[in-house]
Formats: sequence, C-alpha cells, structure tokens
Amino acid sequence: MAANESPQFCDVCLNRDLNKTAEEYCPQCEEVLCGECRDHHKISRSSKSHKTITVDKYNILPSFIKKIKHNCEEHDFVLEFFCKSHDSLCCKICSITAHKACKEIMFIEDFLTPSKGHPSVALDNIEKVLKNLESNISSAIKDKNRNLTDLREQKRVITEIIKEKRQEINKLFDNFEEALLKKASALETECCQKIEEVIAKLIEEKTKVDEIKKDVESVKSFASNLQIFVGSKSFEENVSTNELKVQKLYDDGSLNDVIIECTFNEKLEQFIKEINTFGDMKVDSSEKHVSFTWKGDTSAQIYQSISGAKSVENINVKIVRKINVGRNELSGCVMSESGNMLFLLAHKNSLIKYSSNGEFHSELHINTAPSNIGYDLAVVDSNTIAVSTGGNNPHKIYLIDINNAEVRQDFDLKDYCYGLSYHKGSLVCCTQNQGIHIFDKSKKVTNMQVLPYTTGSLYGTYVTSNENFIFHSNYHDNSVVCYNYNGQVQWKYTNSLLRRPKGITLDHKNNIYVAGDESSNIVVISKDGKQAKELIGASDGISNPRAIYFHKTKNILLVTNNMNTAFLFDVI
Repeated sequence: MAANESPQFCDVCLNRDLNKTAEEYCPQCEEVLCGECRDHHKISRSSKSHKTITVDKYNILPSFIKKIKHNCEEHDFVLEFFCKSHDSLCCKICSITAHKACKEIMFIEDFLTPSKGHPSVALDNIEKVLKNLESNISSAIKDKNRNLTDLREQKRVITEIIKEKRQEINKLFDNFEEALLKKASALETECCQKIEEVIAKLIEEKTKVDEIKKDVESVKSFASNLQIFVGSKSFEENVSTNELKVQKLYDDGSLNDVIIECTFNEKLEQFIKEINTFGDMKVDSSEKHVSFTWKGDTSAQIYQSISGAKSVENINVKIVRKINVGRNELSGCVMSESGNMLFLLAHKNSLIKYSSNGEFHSELHINTAPSNIGYDLAVVDSNTIAVSTGGNNPHKIYLIDINNAEVRQDFDLKDYCYGLSYHKGSLVCCTQNQGIHIFDKSKKVTNMQVLPYTTGSLYGTYVTSNENFIFHSNYHDNSVVCYNYNGQVQWKYTNSLLRRPKGITLDHKNNIYVAGDESSNIVVISKDGKQAKELIGASDGISNPRAIYFHKTKNILLVTNNMNTAFLFDVI
C-alpha cells in the first residue's frame, strides 16, 4: 500500500481473495486489518504486543511518516537500533554484522522512553521551537503594523510642520514645498510597501509553522515510536528552514524600525535668497523595536542527543568559480546578502566589487581619510560594511555604504586596528598595542571593552565572533584561540597543519574556517576546538590565502589568496 493511499481493504483478507473493510493499522506489520483479523492479531504470540491504530488516525499522519519502514530491507527484522557513527537505523542482525565495531549504538526505545518521559519526547523540542518561532513571528507582525501606523502619523506631522514653515516665507518657495511633500509621500509609499512585503513573508512563515504544528500533534498522538524517531529529523529540518528564513529577515534589517524624518536647512531664516531646497527627507531603519528569543539555538539541539554534532570530517567543498581580481594584498573580503563579492586592498583606500556571477562590477574609493587605509571588512547590514584602517592613521573603524563607499559613521579606537568582526550590534577588533576591543556600534566607543588576557600587540591578526565566543587567529604563535566575553580562554588550537593563520570565519553551525598563509590551505576546526582537517589545499589553487568569509544563508565560502586570485566554494 502506497503511503499516500487511503487503506480500504484488509491486507490479510486480500491475500485470501477476500474484500473486507479495513478498520485498524499495525505499524510494526505495516498492514491494515479488518475487525476479525485484528482480533486474531491481538492474541497471536508474534503480534500481541503490537499497538494498532484506527485507519482514520492513520490517514491523518503526514505522508513522510507513513513512508517510514519498520523492518530492515536486508534481513526483514525490526529496526530497533540506531548507530550514531553511521547515522543509520539497524536491526539486531545489522548491529552484530555491519555495525559490530561501532561504539555508539543505541536502542531506540531507550531514547524515546526515558525514565520520566513519554514516547513522543523526541518531538517536545520541536514543539518548543515552533511555539517560540510562532511567538517571534506574531511579535514581528504586530510591530510592523505598529510601524505602519507610526509612519502615517509621522507623515501627517511632517506635513503640518512643512506647511507651518511654508507660511513664514514668500511664494518663491512654493515649488520647494511641493517637491518636499512629494518626497515625503514617495518615501512613505516605498517604506510601507516594503513593510507590507515583510509582513507577507512573516505571515507565510507563520502559516508554515501552523502546518508543522498540526503535523506534530498528529504524529505525537498516532505515530509509532520508530515513526516519531525518524520523523523528528524531517520536522527539525523544516523548522530550522523556517527559523532561518525569519532570522534572515531579522539579520538583513527587514525588521528594523523605519522612521521618516524631515530636516530643514539651518540657514533658512538668515539666508533665504541662498537656499535652493526647502528641506529633505531621510529614512532611518536602524532601530529594532522587536526582539527575537531563540532559546540558545534550541532548534540546532533538537536532534543533537541522537546523532551528535556533525564531524568536521564530513564537511567538504566544491569549487563554484575562480575570480582573477588581479591585485595584490587582498586583505579583506565579504559577500552581501545578494551574493555580490567585495574585496579590500590593504592600505589602498580601495574596495573592489564583483557580481555574484564572478564579473567585475566596480572599484570604489574611500576618500575621507587623510592617508591610505584598509585592512579588514565586516558585514553590518544589507547596505553597510565596516572597514578597519590597518597600520596607517587615523586609528578608526569606518561604517561605509556598500554601493558608493560613502562614510556613514566612524569610531576612533586610538590605536591601529586590524582584524574585524560584527555580530548583532557589537564590533570586535584586533589592535596594534591594546589587544582585542569590543564596543556597541550604537553607542560609539563610550562603552569600549578590552578583552582581558588579550592585551599586547595583535598586529595584523584576524578575529570573528558569535553570541558567546570570540575566535582569534594569531599568526605570531600559529594559534587559533577561543575566548568567552570575559576574556577566559575556552580552548587553543595549534598544529603543524595550520601555519601562520590569517583570515577566520564561522559557518551557521559555528565551525571555524581559517586561512593558513604559510601552509597554503584552509583548515576547518570544530566549535569545541577538538577536531580539525585541511578542507582546501595547494592542489585546489590556494597559495598564501589571507582573507576568508562564510555566507551563512547561501552556505558559500569565499577565499582570497594574498595576491591576484579569489575562489568561491560550495560547502557540502
């Protein structure tokens, strides 16, 4: 019987050329039974322990749950064990033949029925994540609707201010007033349209969450233990996908509060004849009024108790393209949300942009500094990157527009700044003489923190970070060090496999990718620092790599050699 078919006749009776209406389904036997056969099934020695469900309950199970087989295809015994090493189910024959040497084989029933649990405990975390995700989406929708109301009110207030100001000047400014009002309306329309698009995306994800919740409820109530066990993986993948999409909206600034502001020329009263505009409009979308709570990456932990963290040995890459940048000292690189690649030339005031298809787009120049700057890059949002200056004055980090290199903000660190990282409002930077600095970009450098135990020269070194840890690659002693935000060392990696480590980045599972300058390779290190392997080497074209960036949404790794060449890899 196909998983998407509704059972009509008893399977046992069909074997006897009889057509009797099916009433019950046995997951272990994978058969539907009529009333008479069900009664025999319940008293038979081989099947009396089997738990059956009604056909109506079977029909509401998700189709992928119905497809899960209970018996081993090779030996036809019940699949009752799980091998962590091979990430596969096995029967008792498999466990003593193909998996004899495996050390991590567990009995499925032990996982699904802990001492104080219940058969559907594997789905509890999924339900918690769904509830949390649903709450986040609902909060975001509510906040975006509030933002729509505020925008319209802001437009109304601005219109009144404009008209009041207009009464103070003569008819010469009629055209200016009209132009400014049109700009206000255009911005309102544009911003509202974007917000409504975000709301539509959020509603779509909420609908998906509701569907998964319904499926989870049916599985909890009617699926077998094995179906629950295997089905949990599929639920986890679906939930992780939904969560990633919503998190992407959060990260790319789609959920930032949008505010329309009106500013007037400061010289309006004194120099009316010299003024050529009535005012201006701008949109501020930097402030977030809604916050998400992910419960410490709960979704990533849903299945961890079964299969454990993915070994770095299972991480591989496939080259997508090679980019001939044709310039020396490529010290920094990043990718925008759309996939455009940005390369920074060390101390050249130069930012080179390539399209996602590998074609040259433009070269931008950062002209606000009194001397040649440039060392490392970090993505701040979909339109902004941070640039560290390196070993030339001034001692600053600049926030610049990706599209035109216009400086939006700068931070004076009072020391040469090198490797740079940005994560959820916090900038982390390696300095020449004062170790690793951390500060909130919204408060400039008034809350500057120097990470303890990292003071001293970190000339030319690189850094990356997440919510809990800072990862520092130090080519001076050939090490990669993980710190918490109190400056305590969590682990330190040193090995001849990685020599003169430079650029460093994280994937979405917090594995660490490091460019080995002298070893001419890319090494991936597990988040606990206990595993490592060479992921890319000289045979792949890597030669003295320096900058590296992992695009977490697209699962793509961007690597640059110190001279001329960059590479784009799919991480699989």
